[in-house]
Amino acid sequence: MKKRLLLTSLVFFTLLANYASAQLKITGRVLDDKKQAAAFANVLVLSVKDSSLVKGDMADADGRFSIESLAANRYILQITAVGFQKYQQPLSLTQNLILEDITLKAEAQALAEVQVTARKQLIERSGDKLIMNVEASPTAAGLNGLELLEKVPGVTVDRNSETIKLKGKEGVLVMIDDRKTYLTSEQLAAYLKTLKSDDIESIEVIANPSARYDASGSNGIINIKTKKGKMLGTNYILDLNYGYSHYSNVGALPKNGQGFTVNSRREKYVLYANINRQLTQWYNSEEQTQYFTNDQQNILETRYNTSLGKGKFLNWSGKVGFDYDFSKKTSLGFSAQINLSESPFERNTEQKSVLPKSVQQLLMGRNRLSTFDNYTFNTHFRQNMDTAGTVLTADFDVILLRSTWNDHFATTTTIDNQAATVANNQIYFPTQGTTLVGKLDFTKKLTAKTKLETGLKNSFSSTNKDFNDNFRTNGDLMRSFFHFRETIAAGYFMLNTEISKNVSIQAGLRGEYTDNRGSDINDQTISSQQYFNLFPTLTYNQKVTKDYAISLGYSRRINRPDGDVFNTFQRFFYPQTYVVGNPTILPSLNNTVTLSNTFFDKYSFSLSYVGVNQFSTDVYDVDSTLIQGKKLIRESSENVSGKIGWWSIDASLPFQITKWWNANVNLWGGINVYQYSREQTNVDIKQPYGGAYIQQTFTLSKTLSGEISGWINSGETWGFQTSKPQGGIDFGLKQFLVNKKVTVKFLVQDPFNFNNWRNTVETVNLTSVGTYRWDNRRFRLSLTYNFGNTDVKPAIQHNEGNDGGGGGKGRS
Repeated sequence: MKKRLLLTSLVFFTLLANYASAQLKITGRVLDDKKQAAAFANVLVLSVKDSSLVKGDMADADGRFSIESLAANRYILQITAVGFQKYQQPLSLTQNLILEDITLKAEAQALAEVQVTARKQLIERSGDKLIMNVEASPTAAGLNGLELLEKVPGVTVDRNSETIKLKGKEGVLVMIDDRKTYLTSEQLAAYLKTLKSDDIESIEVIANPSARYDASGSNGIINIKTKKGKMLGTNYILDLNYGYSHYSNVGALPKNGQGFTVNSRREKYVLYANINRQLTQWYNSEEQTQYFTNDQQNILETRYNTSLGKGKFLNWSGKVGFDYDFSKKTSLGFSAQINLSESPFERNTEQKSVLPKSVQQLLMGRNRLSTFDNYTFNTHFRQNMDTAGTVLTADFDVILLRSTWNDHFATTTTIDNQAATVANNQIYFPTQGTTLVGKLDFTKKLTAKTKLETGLKNSFSSTNKDFNDNFRTNGDLMRSFFHFRETIAAGYFMLNTEISKNVSIQAGLRGEYTDNRGSDINDQTISSQQYFNLFPTLTYNQKVTKDYAISLGYSRRINRPDGDVFNTFQRFFYPQTYVVGNPTILPSLNNTVTLSNTFFDKYSFSLSYVGVNQFSTDVYDVDSTLIQGKKLIRESSENVSGKIGWWSIDASLPFQITKWWNANVNLWGGINVYQYSREQTNVDIKQPYGGAYIQQTFTLSKTLSGEISGWINSGETWGFQTSKPQGGIDFGLKQFLVNKKVTVKFLVQDPFNFNNWRNTVETVNLTSVGTYRWDNRRFRLSLTYNFGNTDVKPAIQHNEGNDGGGGGKGRS
């Protein structure tokens, strides 16, 4: 009996020892000859017998590595990195091993004759993301953020309303460095004009976001990644740009900008700061014909409108940030950003109104003084809990907005050549907004192949809009004060797991509770909503063959109306048009299914379907009672019921035509299915749509490159308006000088003046057809000078790969 027990125990402990021996791991850190992290060094565990590979890893941005699931045995540890001598060390592994810091030696042989140049493609695909690398485009020179978005495949900007659309659809969430902006469409357009293309690293378009992202943006996310210093030492960047355009009916419109950036990185901290000034003179014009009808569709009045506006946009912006590493695992940082803008303009409008028995002539001059100020403060914290990838990050943001409009109108009206009447009107519109955002994210590797991500987020925004106008009184201003508060509390979890070598699944669930309230100056409730929504996401990835992979995904997203939509006060932005809110409007909900196919890791094709619930859209009516004797256009928003959805297909096709000539072809198209009605207006269509973006780059020499890029979008119906095709073509050159420390870019933008916006609005008693043009035919010249410590390797970067929801980016 004792022998059996002894034998059983021996077998048990032998098996236990063998099991334990298969679970041993080696961890350590690789440094370069300057005692800085040797990011992305290759770390290999080799067999002593034949030097064959047993396990391998790549050091992370901090130089750390961890090689797991090793049996007890003797090995050779080998580490290699570009520019450094190969490192080898014999190991005898009997238990988990934590190595002391390993320092690599620089290569003794100079490689002066060898020049390695890494160039990013302009357009890349990464999972469900389309990425445009701005630096790779000579035609991005001198553009601001709003103008740059028009160059992104599938993105259009309605220059009449400055609304950003993705594949012709509204409901897009725009983020800056993974953070939601919390701006209305007007405020967002103003803010994007303050961003320079030289300060933008890339623009990501995410059609099927995961659960870690805010659920806002029913049709997808546009994430603008700004540049941040990545060099150890101190680096300075001076950039200058100049632009010019001229139109016969407007005259010259010069533009110029100046900026200075400094980045200082040390082993424990990084300090970065910049200051920029931008001045842009611009114009826009519109030609519009409006038909007012009765219920029998007989024309009661026809208005012919032409207008020309000219102004300037002056912006000063600055940013400062500081990050500090308390230890190898703990870092804390903060950043502050300020944007101060003013945009005065003047507009002259002529209107001829033809009625059955009279003709009315209207001449209107409009002058505006406006300011837009934005202050953003962020504090971020990161804690690495262990070497296996357990990370806790925290963020807190404070966003302050201040803006003012002060418009003066002088309107002269003549009816049938009678004596003219003159009306003087004003809009005075100050706005104040405060947003507080707190966020906590946690990532843990549950097993070697499964990772858990979870987090909490809470945002609170409060906005006061004090709108004053006198179009109804022609005397004292009528005050329409609206206070809007909104709280969104969210939580999510997400699992990423590898089922096999070629199959992985990502599953997530996000919950968001929304509580908003609109009130007047006496705090009397005007609108109030509380609702909770769940947003599941699921992605299945499979490497079918060596050269073919598929991805099948599902997501649910929401498009919440902004506070203006709930404001029930009648606000006149033009003498004959006013806007009124709808306190009962509900958010739109989109359900998206996408199947993506990738060939040879470069060509991608995707098919998707989007179904929309609670579809909300702008609506237009004719009001003949608010001001007696005048037909006014009333703008509002409503939910319309019916079947709303669309099929779409996308293709991304990069080609290398010759060694010096590359092309990127991006195509998209589909069918919109709209079946809905409002009053006597019915929409029942199956409408095809499509677009293309083609970019060609030419390597003319080692220091000179060129680009020709062009795009076109077909017309589409959205709600009760239909747009016409739109497009443009740009030419650019990029020249490196002074050992690539100086970059000169030259851009000729839309020389053939293709880019304009044409649309038709149709409702029960109104049809409006318009053409809108703006300052898009111009040239720009920009110069960027890098000096200081410009020839060192990238420094450590924190929070890489946390691509969602506004988490802290630390030193990234």
